[in-house]
Amino acid sequence: MKNLEKNKKGSLRWLVLTSLSILLTFGMISCDSMVEVVDPDIVTPESLNSETGIQTLKAGSLGDLSIAISGAAAGHGATTGLIVMSGLMSDEYDYSGTFPTRREGDTRILQNTNGDITRIYGNLHKARAGAEATVDLAVNFGGLSDVESEMQSIIGYSYILFAETFCGAVPFSKVPSDGGDIIYGMPLSTEQMFTDAITWFDQALANSSGNAKLTNLASVGKARALLGLGQINAAANEVASVPDDFVYNIEHSENSKRQENGIYIMSTVRRQFSIADGKGGNGLMYRSSGDPRTPWNGGTVYGQDDITLYYNQLKYTSSNAPVALASGIEARLIEAEAAANSDDVSSVQTIHNALRATLSLPPLDLTGLTGDALMLAHMKERAYWLFSTGHRHGDLNRLVDIYGMPPSSVFPWGSYFKGGEYSSTLRFPVPQSESNNPNYVECL
Repeated sequence: MKNLEKNKKGSLRWLVLTSLSILLTFGMISCDSMVEVVDPDIVTPESLNSETGIQTLKAGSLGDLSIAISGAAAGHGATTGLIVMSGLMSDEYDYSGTFPTRREGDTRILQNTNGDITRIYGNLHKARAGAEATVDLAVNFGGLSDVESEMQSIIGYSYILFAETFCGAVPFSKVPSDGGDIIYGMPLSTEQMFTDAITWFDQALANSSGNAKLTNLASVGKARALLGLGQINAAANEVASVPDDFVYNIEHSENSKRQENGIYIMSTVRRQFSIADGKGGNGLMYRSSGDPRTPWNGGTVYGQDDITLYYNQLKYTSSNAPVALASGIEARLIEAEAAANSDDVSSVQTIHNALRATLSLPPLDLTGLTGDALMLAHMKERAYWLFSTGHRHGDLNRLVDIYGMPPSSVFPWGSYFKGGEYSSTLRFPVPQSESNNPNYVECL
């Protein structure tokens, strides 16, 4: 048992430390000796203790975040990201493939051994751990405020994504940058994760040093965490100064399969995630509404499973398409949510119609709507604007947790289109892979 535990600890340490290392692909040939060669190696902790090394480490964390959120083309059957899997859990996508782990997400009948969820969980923690290590090194180096601020926001977003989509019980462990023993985290409740996210965003704001993009990134993130805590007016106040045209993208590239946009790969290339329409009775009509914010084509061929008619999303039309993590549009939607929560139908309508005018969409008439009806009208607009960006699953959970709506009235419910029923489970479980942590519990 001691050897097994040692191996488990070593595996986790290796997982986190490798997120801090990027392969170098150079060789050197000495002029004095044709046989004196420096072998390719990894970036060591010592070599990272420079501004260039810290920037390299930051890039690694952002790369891990892109895989955690968007997925990638790399891996057997490609790598699923949080966006498509949470899109199955909510009402954005139907599963048109054959992988049983992905069908579990579609039905919400989830096992804690689900390989897709385990990878997403691990990749998101890798991004978070890499960002924490970057902050530590930047501070020890003497301070690189822009790097610290951006990485502190990335840490904050990782906490938010865990809080919105995983059940309470996520621990946040740490391997010290000097390679010391793992510091095992305690399971955090959903409220604790949102609260800790705010702490990280406050640090990011303090270090943003007048950099408008970093200030806006942290402000939108903090407001998103405040929504999760039910502090709706405070959330709106937080984003009041964020301009409409602000956007912070998760970047993708065709340089390698690891860098490609996994949403595009999983949908357009592999035909496994089909844009939904009225999913489970409560889902929005993403296709039949004809809304330009959820473009699609298809319905003439089958998906990868050869039995489900496939409808392809057209929001991401290439493998290098970026994905918005935070934006000025989201800031305005947060303000609209605060207005809806206050039954201020006039302000809700004004905010939404100003946004709709940017796409020449006809104005909404929300006259007479109050309470849940007004909030659902707002959330419908929010869903179209933020389609396939990793927001919808958390939004549905907020309708249940904060606004008190029954899950059966907002989540896909009842009969599943491939047979059986949708589960009443609303969040991903903490995967069994976390059980090497002596504090592990699957859900609180």
